[in-house]
Amino acid sequence: MKKIILSISVILTAMVTTAQNYTAANWATWLLDNPQQITIAAPPTATQSKAELQTLKERMTKMDEKKMAAIKYWDAGAPSYRWNQIELKLIAQRYDLLLRTPASWMNIAIYDATILAWKEKIKYKRKRPGTLDPSLKTGINAPLTYSYPCEYTVTAAAAATVLAYFFPEKADSILQLAHTASQSRIDAGVQFPSDVEAGWKLGEQVAKEIIEKAKNDGSAKKWEGTPNKDPQKWTGAYPMGASLALFTPMVIRSADQFRPAPPPDFESDMKELKNFKQTFNSRYTAYFWANNGPELWNDLLSQKMFEYRMSDDAPTAARIYTVLNTAFHDAIISVFDAKYAYWGIRPNQYDTTYKSLIPTPPFPGYPSGHAMGAGTSCAVLEYFFPADAKQFQKLAQDCADSRFYAGIHFRTDNETALKMGKELGKYVVETWMKK
Repeated sequence: MKKIILSISVILTAMVTTAQNYTAANWATWLLDNPQQITIAAPPTATQSKAELQTLKERMTKMDEKKMAAIKYWDAGAPSYRWNQIELKLIAQRYDLLLRTPASWMNIAIYDATILAWKEKIKYKRKRPGTLDPSLKTGINAPLTYSYPCEYTVTAAAAATVLAYFFPEKADSILQLAHTASQSRIDAGVQFPSDVEAGWKLGEQVAKEIIEKAKNDGSAKKWEGTPNKDPQKWTGAYPMGASLALFTPMVIRSADQFRPAPPPDFESDMKELKNFKQTFNSRYTAYFWANNGPELWNDLLSQKMFEYRMSDDAPTAARIYTVLNTAFHDAIISVFDAKYAYWGIRPNQYDTTYKSLIPTPPFPGYPSGHAMGAGTSCAVLEYFFPADAKQFQKLAQDCADSRFYAGIHFRTDNETALKMGKELGKYVVETWMKK
């Protein structure tokens, strides 16, 4: 009797999971102009599928440690999990690309491609190899979704194609990684070769459209303003990041939509900063956040997905990664718009006798970029993981405070940016979820 009850429970769980997964077929894509024009051919006939099954069985007999390692590596987490790790490693070597936020474009490509893949899955309802032939012993548990097209390949093709555009010097190795990811699904016995082929075509088509959008993101525009000469404001040989306000936002209406009020005179802020006594903890916090930014919030998101067992829901995982990274993209535009609207002076310029704990960045201080990013990330994550809101809020506040501890920002810079970021993050996630 217990076995019967357990079997019914497993079946019902699978049915519920599958039903929930396919709601994503009704979600709207974000940047594709004509998503209905991106399609794939119908899957092979039953006869052809039998031939593919035989091929799979033959490959399974040639399993070795290298193949199994690749299978386990790419199967860890949702399809988008590994690609967010890969992007972070790439951007760490190309800081000059950081402000264009390649992660936002990559995740949008993954998201839009995944939504189209779900539409195709529900259209064709192709069963997995192991379902058609129970004698096939797969190397991993097969997803509970339909087989055609392969979601891991859709993701790999979309992500790799976008990353190859941003990192052309590594294009070959990036695309090779994507093909390895795709092949691992065949080697594991959870996808037909034709699932993978169709998935690649779909992901690549979407990525190419997203790349065309990225080419016109405003990054080629030149700032033609006049550098500030007022000694009561920030001055510098080169206004680094001034052109960011010319970038095209992805979600917010304009760069100045969340622009705060002008900064106050920083006399009292300067006094507070000079009177501040460092502690071991304040120094640690300053150095920790000086070495961490978007990557910390992305890693935290991945952790939460594992904690909440969301890895089997590819569309939801893709959506959350995308909302976080597009929000960060727009936050950068927004905060630099405000910086160069006000040219807020830095502590070491307000009082030239003051020495900061870490080097001062070469652009205006008001409002703080770190605090803005933290507030934005906090708002997005607490929307999707409300039970952990206090954890996110504490991290965001620590990040904001760290810039004061470091001596490179006044407290006003940080508190203004934290509030600004939370408002922007809330706007982005709510706008996205209404679409």
